[in-house]
Amino acid sequence: MKLGGGSPGTSSGRSQSAILVPVPDAEPIVDRWRQTHDPVAPAGVPAHITVIVPWLPPDEITDADLDELADAVADDEAFDFELTDIGWFGRKVLWLAPEPAEVFRSLTNRLAERFATPPWDDEFDEVVPHLTIGHASDGDELGAVADALRPYLPVKCRAEELWVMVGDGSRWSRRWRTALR
Repeated sequence: MKLGGGSPGTSSGRSQSAILVPVPDAEPIVDRWRQTHDPVAPAGVPAHITVIVPWLPPDEITDADLDELADAVADDEAFDFELTDIGWFGRKVLWLAPEPAEVFRSLTNRLAERFATPPWDDEFDEVVPHLTIGHASDGDELGAVADALRPYLPVKCRAEELWVMVGDGSRWSRRWRTALR
């Protein structure tokens, strides 16, 4: 999720939902930096790879939408991946790259098409799967974090669940989850 002009703890300052793959295997390595540099971390969002944000307006998500989402991923299997490299969006967002990335990209594209909800409001030309570590007003602020993370890579991870999280503008909570088979 990316930080816009919103309030602390949100990525946009407004009510929204997101579909994500939680990455608990990365928490011991990234949590301390995420808590300091990624406003959604202290607001309740765990280490994750975003699939779609924003998804549907939280107050408009129905049981039928969640059933359709469950149906859309019913044949998806849990899979192993690694966080292999450090990346930057400009010098303002520090992130870790998952490999293989294509499985996340494919999931994003498939769900975006199924729900007519382009990821990141169609703001970017390309989907770049990533685990956000932090946002900075000046990239140098996160340079030391990048250096501190490097010795821990690669991080072996397993994608086992898909979550829907909802944010009210300041806090996030898990609304729904399903296991990948």
